[in-house]
Amino acid sequence: MSAAEAGRGEVWRLERSRLLYVTVDSSTAGESELQRCAFEGGRVAGADGSSFLFSGPPPAGWSFRLPEPAAGLEAAEAREAVRRLTGTWKGRARVQYLAKSSWRAVLAGDTAPALVESRVWALLGNVVTPNGRVVPVGLSGRGSGLAELAREAESGDFARLLDCVDRSGPLPSGTPPTVLAPPAAAVLVHEALGHFAEAAPEGRVDLSHRIGFRVASEIFHLVDDPTLAEGAACYTIDDDGVPSRGATEVVRDGRLIRFLHSAASARAMGLESTANGRAASVWNPPIPRMSNLLCAPGQASEDELLDRLGEGLYLHSLAYGYGFGFRLEAQVRLAEAVRGGRRTGTYYSGGVINEDRVVLTRAVELGGTAALNRNAMCGKEGQLLYDVGTCAPAIRMTALTVRP
Repeated sequence: MSAAEAGRGEVWRLERSRLLYVTVDSSTAGESELQRCAFEGGRVAGADGSSFLFSGPPPAGWSFRLPEPAAGLEAAEAREAVRRLTGTWKGRARVQYLAKSSWRAVLAGDTAPALVESRVWALLGNVVTPNGRVVPVGLSGRGSGLAELAREAESGDFARLLDCVDRSGPLPSGTPPTVLAPPAAAVLVHEALGHFAEAAPEGRVDLSHRIGFRVASEIFHLVDDPTLAEGAACYTIDDDGVPSRGATEVVRDGRLIRFLHSAASARAMGLESTANGRAASVWNPPIPRMSNLLCAPGQASEDELLDRLGEGLYLHSLAYGYGFGFRLEAQVRLAEAVRGGRRTGTYYSGGVINEDRVVLTRAVELGGTAALNRNAMCGKEGQLLYDVGTCAPAIRMTALTVRP
């Protein structure tokens, strides 16, 4: 049975998912909490805008049903990977690993069902360092994530960050000249530029006045590309069933030139969707969301950025980026004092960035190498996605507002 037969003009969205949760507390060696669950359900949207939700298989009489999701990981394999990683950290860690595999489909009219298979993962929690500093943990992306956890355990990057945070002092307030390392820059680019380029969900607000608006200095050029093979997101069909046509240019010379659209927001503005309709689950309506936001790099090395900075702040890492209206905030996980164009080993943590959305109009130079942020989580409109990629280079800014 097709969606057309079920109801004229209806669009059916179906999902089958398997989830694995592994919770590890490093203070209780040998113990962990394991949970598996499965979900099947759907959302039916009528041509008049009405909708209803159901759980379980499609209604009796339907000949179509989604495939069974991949069985996923063995709990023991995931538990061992998390334990191995947390064992390299000093202090007490309590983290939860999530792995989700799913099939989704969109059925509309007499067209063939648009089927999409996906696997995402996340590692969330906190570490309390020996000196009592609380450091948030956030890693996520596409696939199982076990290779990423193994690389992190081998490289020791997060372990070194924890050691620096443990030795840090309180962040002094002010508006210092700042260089943001690529991971910190990605958070600022995501919040200040990416969300500004997303159309209003369901087109409920006309944002067309934003087109042409200066959102950053003229050195910024950004595209959103859901087909990026190495990106946190990688799909050819979005959750509206709209095929992706590749990258969408959203910012040119620091000005917003195009919105990212879902089917509903594009229809409200008389435009075509950019295949950016994304939903946390089939029970949520697809809304305009970034896939992989890519900021073009500049020419300078980080050493050159620091040398031209002179004195100020080097931001290693940010967490909990959040935008509200024309303001944005982010927690400073780790910053470092810069003097004479060199990093000093004097560390700060625990403060926040408190800024305008147009904060990147104060950016004056971009680093020559861009990197994908390893935390691809985004919770817009209460819909938590684990595969929203942001790729950014280091950024030198004339000033950045920070406070304890």
